[in-house]
Amino acid sequence: MNATLRGRRALLACAGLLAMPALARAQAAWPQRPVRIVLPYAPGGSTDATARLIAQPMTQTLGQAVVVENRAGATGTIGAAEVARAARDGYTVLVDAAAHGSNHALYSNLPFDYTRDFLPVSQLTVSPQILAVHPSLPVNSFAELIAFAKAKPGALTYGTPGNGSAGHMAGAALAWKAGIEVTQVAYRGGGPAVQDLLANNLGFTFASVSACLGLVKDGKLRPLAVSSARRIAPLPEIPAVAETFADFDINEWAGLYLPAGTPPEIAAKLGDAARAGLATPEVKQRLEQLGAIAVGSNSDDFAGWLTQHRARMAELVRVANIRPD
Repeated sequence: MNATLRGRRALLACAGLLAMPALARAQAAWPQRPVRIVLPYAPGGSTDATARLIAQPMTQTLGQAVVVENRAGATGTIGAAEVARAARDGYTVLVDAAAHGSNHALYSNLPFDYTRDFLPVSQLTVSPQILAVHPSLPVNSFAELIAFAKAKPGALTYGTPGNGSAGHMAGAALAWKAGIEVTQVAYRGGGPAVQDLLANNLGFTFASVSACLGLVKDGKLRPLAVSSARRIAPLPEIPAVAETFADFDINEWAGLYLPAGTPPEIAAKLGDAARAGLATPEVKQRLEQLGAIAVGSNSDDFAGWLTQHRARMAELVRVANIRPD
């Protein structure tokens, strides 16, 4: 090896050694500018509420603004695709809803892979859903709703935040278990679905507590059941669907993700900030008022739970023959 070649290799080696501390410093100093949370649904739903609740305490923890931007459309896949192709620098993150765990089973031609292209950071919350109807519908109980649907096959529509959402999966599961024929109407988020039910343009909806509890309390919507395995504290008199159909437990939930390949140090800081936000008294109180339960899992636990949940949703799609409407 001649002296010139040895000199070049030595310079390259030195450059690599110098670059490594610089990269480490850059990761340690993250964030140095605002962090953008992409919310792939319209405003007004439980996931939107969760993202906005934690953004302020995360801003205080990280020392940089954490801003939420709605990128609604295509059952959350437009916003998710934006994050999947974003730079792996921690400045573009995703807060997604339950569709993140079921879209893979419903769509075969997505421009990204939910399992491969995202790094799970933390499950933020879980939120039971309320099965609600407009007061003009001549049913006063869950049993009467099932009887009404059986007497009039295909007459009832149900609104959802979109294909693959918790509302869609709950409605389809109910139709399968009860042996009724109902038609999904997919919206760009939970808020618009609830508003159309309020306008009496739908038969029923499975909506998050945050999206419809106030309307229920005001008598503008009538609650008939909840989607969780047990009754919920805000509406203890309302039965769980599982009291009639065993093992029915389909809730809304929110998760925090980064593009796969983001440095683990950044993911750890982001997760720590989110968990700190969930633990603040103000956020905890507001979540309780919305009927949501803070989770705040670590990355490994969330990834393990997500694997099991995806398998469960894929099985439900198969046995109930769920298809995007």
